[in-house]
Amino acid sequence: MANMLSNKEPWDLVAPGYTDITMKMFRIYALAALDLIQTQRDDHLIDIACGPGTVAVEAAPRVQSIEAVDFSQAMLDKLHAIIKDKGISNIHPRNSDCQHLPYENEKFDAAISLFGLMFFPDRIKGYAEIYRTLKPGGRTVISSWAPVAESNGFQLVFGTLRAINPNIPEPQTEIESLENPEFFKSEMEQAGFKNVEIHRVTGEIPFTNADDFWNDMVRANAPIAMFKNSMSEDDWTVKNQTAIEHITQQTKNKPKALQAHAWLGFGVK
Repeated sequence: MANMLSNKEPWDLVAPGYTDITMKMFRIYALAALDLIQTQRDDHLIDIACGPGTVAVEAAPRVQSIEAVDFSQAMLDKLHAIIKDKGISNIHPRNSDCQHLPYENEKFDAAISLFGLMFFPDRIKGYAEIYRTLKPGGRTVISSWAPVAESNGFQLVFGTLRAINPNIPEPQTEIESLENPEFFKSEMEQAGFKNVEIHRVTGEIPFTNADDFWNDMVRANAPIAMFKNSMSEDDWTVKNQTAIEHITQQTKNKPKALQAHAWLGFGVK
């Protein structure tokens, strides 16, 4: 069954919230990815499935140029606004299918896909396009989430989703997916990358209270936003209250932050 997150519509829907909320949360992963590829001032970097520029904006002072590619024009519109606001001149946004990159062979010194390639309908095509467009010796970092069971932040999100929609199955760790670091490493190696290393990086989902936490999730989390969009306002009011009550119950100890573990896969062409 196709993953709805491989379509652009959910990402168009959450582009404003993603820019305001998720970009800040993902900054730690973006910085870790840039450190892993050891950016150089003369690098030409491609940011694949760039969203509103979580990686590109951080990379701009470090490299010569960045091609920022995404299939969601709404996300790219947010990136254009950030570029204009910050006066950045070396980020070049482009609307394209990242499984068919519109660039010649061996163009880039480095490539990053931060929580993008993991959703591609065909990851193998995604790897192949990164490999094709990298120069010999080019470096890449691709990221994926660790299993939900390992991150209390994701446990809370998925638990809340199941509270408002019991038809959603409990998340299961998939051995043959990028959740498994050994499988992740093997898949990158099969795509042709050398010196592959899988690094664990831990970020945080800020938590102040149940209402703010849930409101942020509704604005920035694509599956939740799609679920809200599928029902009437009255039905959503009931679901919304159920969600807040569930979060309140689950966070009686008032955590300062909720962990979100991820894997960053590094490789060299």
